[in-house]
Amino acid sequence: MVDDAPRNTAAHRADRPHASGDTTPPEVDPAEEVTSPNDPVPEPRPSFGRLVSGIAGKALPLYLSMAATVVGTLVTAGVLGHTGTAVLAAYAMTVALYNPASMVVQGALRGSMPFVAQNAEDPDALAPTLRDSLWLALCMGLLGGAVVASVPTGARLIGVPAETVAALGPFPYLMALALLANSFQSCATVLLIGLGRSKQAMTVGLVGTAMSVVLIPTLVLLLGLDIAGAGIAMLLTALAMATVAQVLLRRGAVLATRPRGPAAPDWSGVWHIARVGLPMGTTMLVKFGVLGLLAMAVARIGAVEAAAHQVMVTLVTFVFLPATATGQAAVPFMARAAREAEVSRDGSGNGSEGGPGSGFGEVRRILAAGLTLALPVIGLSMLLISVAAAPVIGVFTPDPAVSTLVSALIPVVFVVVLADGVQAMPGMGLLALKRTAPTLYTFAVCFGLLALAAFPVASAGGLAWLWWAYALANLGLVLGQAGGFLRLTRA
Repeated sequence: MVDDAPRNTAAHRADRPHASGDTTPPEVDPAEEVTSPNDPVPEPRPSFGRLVSGIAGKALPLYLSMAATVVGTLVTAGVLGHTGTAVLAAYAMTVALYNPASMVVQGALRGSMPFVAQNAEDPDALAPTLRDSLWLALCMGLLGGAVVASVPTGARLIGVPAETVAALGPFPYLMALALLANSFQSCATVLLIGLGRSKQAMTVGLVGTAMSVVLIPTLVLLLGLDIAGAGIAMLLTALAMATVAQVLLRRGAVLATRPRGPAAPDWSGVWHIARVGLPMGTTMLVKFGVLGLLAMAVARIGAVEAAAHQVMVTLVTFVFLPATATGQAAVPFMARAAREAEVSRDGSGNGSEGGPGSGFGEVRRILAAGLTLALPVIGLSMLLISVAAAPVIGVFTPDPAVSTLVSALIPVVFVVVLADGVQAMPGMGLLALKRTAPTLYTFAVCFGLLALAAFPVASAGGLAWLWWAYALANLGLVLGQAGGFLRLTRA
């Protein structure tokens, strides 16, 4: 933890409501108001083309890091798949809890991103956010680790075969520790992205991928440690990534002057970040939980359909990465623009956070720039997949029946991923405005309806109908996310 002084500043405190549901602007001491004639004059707005270019420069490293992480995950599954069916089943069971827990942790920690972006040049305002983020990472990591460590107990309770339970070994406990380490890594990576240091965030991802690609085959196959070796490799990778991320974060000029000793938590500050981040984490839990339900609905149809569904999900994951990277890269731009809009509303910086009002045109312009960047990349990726469908699908399966089914459903895959890319940008815009509840409500409605319809639709129309229902849910997300964003930023 870090020791910072002062414990709290106007920049960090002004965003906190006095009570639940109270949006009255907090009082600010006149001494804390920004009234100095020596304050820097706001820079003129960049042209739209330069704005797109600036976001692209931040998004590319994030995209490369995400792609490398996905490759590392595929290597892990492939290596364990060669050690035995029971081992692969044990891995799948642990990951089934690890991934949602990790998503919730990452989503909660994203709540610090707009605070960091708005105070990127002020160490007195930034240090409390860093401290609060670290305490939130500890709390979320311990909670998520406890969930993952419960896998053996839960497996016995639901009647998992004894062979699979025995194959678990120490793997769930190693993964629980890895999740705790990853929470600190995610904390630092989110802060790096908020500070606009995407290349350093990419470095963290590449270090993790390189270590996992080397350590997992070495420990699992060469040393014969099986699933325990995979757990050790993942824990060592998580510790290395957390260390690298924290070191890179502290090397920044803004934080380099701050004391680095432990500090007692400011629970109001921790909760203030969690209040923004937890709806994001819960949203990710809802999304991936419903996608798991879709996989179960498809599995009831047949093996070919289940395999085709998995290939289509993998394609969507890869093609969606540009939208994720662009959205995260655009958050600091939108958060700073939102802060300037709040300040300009009354000239003193006392405006309520993210509420409707004038001056948010720049936030909308940045979101439009992000869409201009991400959507053509998504479209080009899908075009390449359509043109070279057979060889691309052949990477995942040699079964001609699966390949034929996936090729026939490429149009619906395109609609799914395009709608997902469109809704992601206003979702990140809501994060920049520190108003993430509309995202949670939108996902709860659209994906809740999809969950209710999954089994009946799959039984009536098979894989095609189920994916068109998925596309319809994503189109609903576009309307909900865009509507919430425009309502909060309307002139």
